[in-house]
Amino acid sequence: MTRDRSRRGFTLIELLVVIAIIAILIALLLPAVQAARESARRMSCGNNLKQIGIALHNYLEVHKRFPPSRVRWGSGSSRVTHGWNILLMPFIEQSAIHDNYNFNVNWYDPLNESIAQTSVSTLVCPSSPNGGSLLDNISGNTKSRASDYMAIAGYHDPVQMTPTTANGMLHDANGRPRDVTDGLTNTICVSELSGRPDFYASGKRVGAWPSGYTWAAEWGSWASPQRVFYVGWSHDGHTNRGPCAMNCSNIEGIYSFHPGGANVLLGDGSMQFLSETMAVTVVYRMIDPADGTVLPN
Repeated sequence: MTRDRSRRGFTLIELLVVIAIIAILIALLLPAVQAARESARRMSCGNNLKQIGIALHNYLEVHKRFPPSRVRWGSGSSRVTHGWNILLMPFIEQSAIHDNYNFNVNWYDPLNESIAQTSVSTLVCPSSPNGGSLLDNISGNTKSRASDYMAIAGYHDPVQMTPTTANGMLHDANGRPRDVTDGLTNTICVSELSGRPDFYASGKRVGAWPSGYTWAAEWGSWASPQRVFYVGWSHDGHTNRGPCAMNCSNIEGIYSFHPGGANVLLGDGSMQFLSETMAVTVVYRMIDPADGTVLPN
């Protein structure tokens, strides 16, 4: 029996060529895989907002109004303050959180600390690098869990708009569908404002919050009042009253980690992905519930 001497293995050059081809294929496929993963995360984020929208309308059906972004009971030294998310807990299948929360003390009180530190997946965007991290509450020297979705209480920008301010749909004074004369389907009530407790500017983690904005981290808690008044920012994310509509600063405004824009919740419970190339003035018009402007799709 003779052995077939014509069979042989790969030469070194052939092996290197195969490895190079595999590397090229991986390099070509990796961006597509990453894009597909981000698309899935963005969809999951949008579903979170839809769940919040359903909860808002269930709350409306029970209480005949939408929850205000800030709840204040009492006056003077006896006044206590709560956020809007604690009111929604029974409507997002988190009744235990609501039932164990102490409404007789402030949201940041040590008596509410264990509740405020509870992780609620509906309030965390999968694209957020922090994913519902703990943050420090300056008010009560306690800690609470961050959220990536904020109630927009209105807007304020004396530079680009006249009038320069407006209360939003979830402001204290509003709250009933009849107050939203522009139509619920045309009005933003909740948006992404992600990345807490860290300060992000134009996609980069800066770290320390600018002077005068230390409160911004605290308002990132889902348990906090979250009285966010939308403004535009400079494109570097360090100066407000600028032309950048979103994704330039997560101090106050709209900020996500999705390429090209951010998810927002409209008053009718639907979710929209807004392009970051939108004009700031258009976003103002979408926040004001009664300015008489109905924007086209």
